[in-house]
Amino acid sequence: MKHSWIQLRDLRKAKVLLILPCNAAACLGNYFRAEVHTRREWNTWREADANLRDLRGEGWVAFAAVDSSTLETQPADSRGAIVLETEMSRARNPEGEDWGPPSWRWFRPTPAGHWTKLEALTEALVKAVRRVEGMGFSQVLSLVNPRAYFLALAAAVNKCGSMDRWVLFRVPAHPRYLLPAVRQVVPFVRAAAQGSNLRGGVYPILPLYPILQREAKTYRHSLPKPWQECNRLLSVHEVKKRWQSLISRTERRPQ
Repeated sequence: MKHSWIQLRDLRKAKVLLILPCNAAACLGNYFRAEVHTRREWNTWREADANLRDLRGEGWVAFAAVDSSTLETQPADSRGAIVLETEMSRARNPEGEDWGPPSWRWFRPTPAGHWTKLEALTEALVKAVRRVEGMGFSQVLSLVNPRAYFLALAAAVNKCGSMDRWVLFRVPAHPRYLLPAVRQVVPFVRAAAQGSNLRGGVYPILPLYPILQREAKTYRHSLPKPWQECNRLLSVHEVKKRWQSLISRTERRPQ
């Protein structure tokens, strides 16, 4: 049966890796199979694939997911908590049931100062970042919305000394903003695949930044290091400056 999406079977030609959130279809071992779990038959993976269809067809843009379910199924796996599209079976639930969304209440540090689960996720992502760094991608970009996922990934990238090479887009945690976020990110993925050298770092998506600021007020517990450093919100002026600098990089092409 032919799918309505492109799924890479190997990553030998991939220039860019785009890391997206996991989704409910993870339990089936296929993040593309949104129709099993949503009435709209759509999700971020399908949206990104549709908008990058030409580059996906060339094999230039590969997808992956940050997925905390690997901590339950394969806690000792050296590949860590980033699941490539060529190995989505790693996220399959043997019971066939949805793992459920990665709620912040599972990961947040307690008032007593315990952050075991957030620490475990971060360490699993450190392993994953080191693995991805050795795979030869010219650029890695990520768009993950769960709060714990973003904080753990940013801390892991920073710990690995890779922040100057990874572009981490920050968006509100609520999933309603994911599809608009994907559309905002697509031009940067496309530019990177076509040779632009994007400067690494954390980039809040400018049109969604007011929502991110409002949402941040709902999180009352303070964060310990290293996540505290990754959670810092910038001034609107600084966000605009960073966003424009990223756009300017897409306009440069190698000679």
